Amino acid sequence: MSYLFALLGFAIFTVIGLLSIVLYLLSAFGLKKLADNRGIENSWIAFIPVLQVYILGLLIEDLEIFGYEIPELPIVLPVMLAISPIIVKIPVIGSLYPLLTFIIYCFALHKLYKLYIPDNATLYIVLSIVLPFMGPILIFSIRDNELLN
Repeated sequence: MSYLFALLGFAIFTVIGLLSIVLYLLSAFGLKKLADNRGIENSWIAFIPVLQVYILGLLIEDLEIFGYEIPELPIVLPVMLAISPIIVKIPVIGSLYPLLTFIIYCFALHKLYKLYIPDNATLYIVLSIVLPFMGPILIFSIRDNELLN
């Protein structure tokens, strides 16, 4: 009986792992194609995990959250992810940092949607938040769209 549970656990772990890889690749291919369409050099960076958000930053160019503009967005986004393992160990700040990162990423993703599908941007960001697996699918789905704003 314990072998059955071990096999079931392995199967679930394998399926989740494969789905994660597929979703990551959808996001990477979508961001790379959007970057290629805009003439952004080194669009292959979209396939590097932490640097993927560098391409996102280049695509959206600037980001304003509650009246505060984030400077050097293409640099801030990957640095924000890279220092996360260190920051989360700091008392109080560490517990708030993942929320801050999530909020900034959601605003960045919403801006990307507004640039390429302004009429559906709100729906797309809600889907991306409520059903996190939808974010990569939606990024992939807009890969051939023209920049509208």
